Amino acid sequence: MKKIILLSLLMTQLLTANVFADTTLKTSDVFVTATRTPISKNNVIADVTTITEEEIERAGSSSLTDLLQRQPGIEIYNSGGQGKVSSLHIRGSESDHVVVLIDGLRVNQVTSGLTAFENIPLSQIEKIEIVRGASSSLYGAGAIGGVIQIFTKKGVSGFKPYAAIGYGRYDTKTAQAGIRAGNDSTNYAINISSLSTDGFSALKTNDPIFNDKDGYNNLSLSGSINHKFNQDNSIGINFIKSSGNNKYDNRFATSFIDYKNKMDTQATGINFSNKVTNDWQSDLKIGQSIYKYNGHDGVSWTPNISKQNQLSWLNNITLSLGSLLLGYDFNRETINKSLEYDKSERNNSGYLVGYLLNRDNHNLQLNYRVDDNSAYGKFNTGNIGYGYNLNKQWNISSIYGTAFRAPNFMDLYFCSSYGCSNNPNLKPEESKNIEASLRYQKDEDKFSATIFKNKIDNFIQLDSGYIPQNTEKAKFEGITFNGSTFVDHFQLYGNVTLQSAKNDVTNQKLLRRSQQYGNLGLNYYSGPWNMGTEINASGSKNDACDPFEFSCPIKIPGYAVVNLVADYKINNDMKLNLRINNLLNKDYALAYDGQPGATGDYGARGFAYQTAGASFFINLRYEPQ
Repeated sequence: MKKIILLSLLMTQLLTANVFADTTLKTSDVFVTATRTPISKNNVIADVTTITEEEIERAGSSSLTDLLQRQPGIEIYNSGGQGKVSSLHIRGSESDHVVVLIDGLRVNQVTSGLTAFENIPLSQIEKIEIVRGASSSLYGAGAIGGVIQIFTKKGVSGFKPYAAIGYGRYDTKTAQAGIRAGNDSTNYAINISSLSTDGFSALKTNDPIFNDKDGYNNLSLSGSINHKFNQDNSIGINFIKSSGNNKYDNRFATSFIDYKNKMDTQATGINFSNKVTNDWQSDLKIGQSIYKYNGHDGVSWTPNISKQNQLSWLNNITLSLGSLLLGYDFNRETINKSLEYDKSERNNSGYLVGYLLNRDNHNLQLNYRVDDNSAYGKFNTGNIGYGYNLNKQWNISSIYGTAFRAPNFMDLYFCSSYGCSNNPNLKPEESKNIEASLRYQKDEDKFSATIFKNKIDNFIQLDSGYIPQNTEKAKFEGITFNGSTFVDHFQLYGNVTLQSAKNDVTNQKLLRRSQQYGNLGLNYYSGPWNMGTEINASGSKNDACDPFEFSCPIKIPGYAVVNLVADYKINNDMKLNLRINNLLNKDYALAYDGQPGATGDYGARGFAYQTAGASFFINLRYEPQ
């Protein structure tokens, strides 16, 4: 703790140093995920966010979920540190109501529908695009709350190697290196990274059964190569493989057991980009994503392998007024047959037609999609969005869309030797989302306010026998404010979401959702220095409970956490980054496992999942310019 205080004082002194030159932030103006075709971000109608490479580098040793938690409308819960199960809510929607893509390929687990965010390393990521709101008319099943697309590091012009090493509390060590290079016709990239941390006890307790260090280590590799045959035709290949080893706690254990798991996230794709005519752009992607989970309960390993074989063909046709998008998606989901599921595969075909118009002060987007699934048949979704530029700075927009989530393999097919907990008669969840935004942008000053309402029918929840049922309706509504402004060398930025997420039949609040949460930050840019402070805050929320074991509801208190960050540009090729997270050593929790401190009628103990205390991380990066 003394070391952290000393580092904090050092950063305070740096903030008052006399430095003279100015620093300009650069962000990409092109957005892809909201329309499935490149478009100026200023013409996007949906509520979107871009996380840039600079922002990712400043995150230090933080996890992907830590970075996502700072974005508007996103809440995170984690089960005890790096490598532990992590999930998110976009505007209060379920954690499996988001489609997650890596370079255009779905990477969710086929069995549960969830994404292993905890096993996707920031060190391999160049950019992240987030779309909030119903997006099934573009991406099919699962996009009720939105879409998160991760872009891995790609080749650039010239020859640009890089390397970085880092160290922080909990004996956290990182290393990464890579080459990004290319010329007018061919570019390529190869990136490798490692992370290891001793971590801390996943459960907050002094009980010797659980109070050990639950560490995590990860080794990741990604790469790409892209070749242009000419200005109109190119081919590209990209891949990522991330292997993690994790230790965790199980509150039902009665003696010390070294619970652990191995995770492996892979995605490989080949892309063909062809300009068939002056007005017809064709993009074909063929790929496969694999998620392997191997859990050890102290006795034996249990493998779980999910595969998704995917094909996507998009055709963008320029019209005299606007452009037409015609698309076809195919996805074959499979799991290993050794698992206790009634079925091990299913296929989905999606047919998409869209229209996009950006003319004068008007922006229009129309999409319609039909999904045909071997498990549940056909499902139709659509959306209509319109934006109008009031002047050069102000814009108003509104979008209405429908979406759905298909029941996952666990919901439909899981039936073990201990009994069945599936429901083969489940229907897809159906949602209707409407939102409206007011946006302002002048140079680097930005502000937006988005009001939203998302209603879900056939909401899937577990009944008293833990069998999934289409018995409920859910409603998510609220407003998100987001903005940033520069005053001389200072940047003030922040976002806040006020929301209601509840069962629309019983009026009960849904679990692990706060009614208010947000972030506030202040950056100082001058000369070689880039320094700032962040405050991440959330109100209280309810967590899951078993009425036979504990008193309900269980309430998780709200919190506010202060972080500090500083970048120092040593020279044109080297940069030093320092982060201090949870500066005030706040004792808080994102999720519970049972009721902390309680012992149920059947001897089940309850705990808070532990979060990191005050901690630092220093990173040195070398990247010739």
